[in-house]
Amino acid sequence: MLSSKATGWSLTMGFVTLVILMGASMIEGNHETRAEQVAWLAANKDWQWLFPIEMVGGLTMLIFTAGMISWIRSIDESNPALTYASYLPLLALVVSWVGFISGGSGAQAAEKNADAAYALLQLSSMSGFLGVAMMMLSFFLVGTTAYLKKSGTPALMGLLGLVGIVGVVGCFIPAVGFLAFMVIFPLNLILVAIIGIQKVRA
Repeated sequence: MLSSKATGWSLTMGFVTLVILMGASMIEGNHETRAEQVAWLAANKDWQWLFPIEMVGGLTMLIFTAGMISWIRSIDESNPALTYASYLPLLALVVSWVGFISGGSGAQAAEKNADAAYALLQLSSMSGFLGVAMMMLSFFLVGTTAYLKKSGTPALMGLLGLVGIVGVVGCFIPAVGFLAFMVIFPLNLILVAIIGIQKVRA
């Protein structure tokens, strides 16, 4: 288990990861369809910057995952809900890395094999979706359990649990899916970063 300060700094890496990955998405721009994305990748060499940037995000996500697991276990290692909550960030890390690698492979294949690129980018998108959903489910479990056990700042823990479950449900509702990914998930990461800063200062 990490020390309290190391855990705290690690928890701030979630928001750092989000900023890095959003920066990568800004390079690529918005595409209304997957076919448009494949066409852009085939015609534009800027995608070559995407994979290295996403790999940096993958490394900061690895640090964040270690911090999440350490923090969750420091609350109560014997609690079943927290046990499940500690597995979810690791699963989210694995599927996110699958997304990074398949996305990079899809970008590389776009010029010569549009069909393969399409399939790989679909896999990348689905992996990202699952990673975010699992991470928010973990936030719900740890926030709610910590609140009930009176561990940490009650207002932060209660809010983390509430925002976490709203985000998980929102992921599966098409009308609010965009809001879940672009507003609720970042809010979760900000709350976790605040908790991390509290642990660093403690």
